[in-house]
Amino acid sequence: MGILRYIVQGIGWEIGSQAAREGIDALKQQRDDAAPPPTAREQKRLDKERAKAAARASKERDEMIKNNQARIEAELRELKKKA
Repeated sequence: MGILRYIVQGIGWEIGSQAAREGIDALKQQRDDAAPPPTAREQKRLDKERAKAAARASKERDEMIKNNQARIEAELRELKKKA
């Protein structure tokens, strides 16, 4: 009877831990879904960060275009020298 008791306890622990994990996941999902809207201060900060990120991306894109044009011009000069 001792082994059977331990097997039943083990199954009970596993079922209990699965139920607890499901409950925790459900609470996390509810918390994420019901997140309060950002305050005016937070919204202003988020907008400022987005504007900075957009400006940074635009600047990087412009630099890449400039570098590509310079590389192409250099290749053309090299081809003209060879010709």
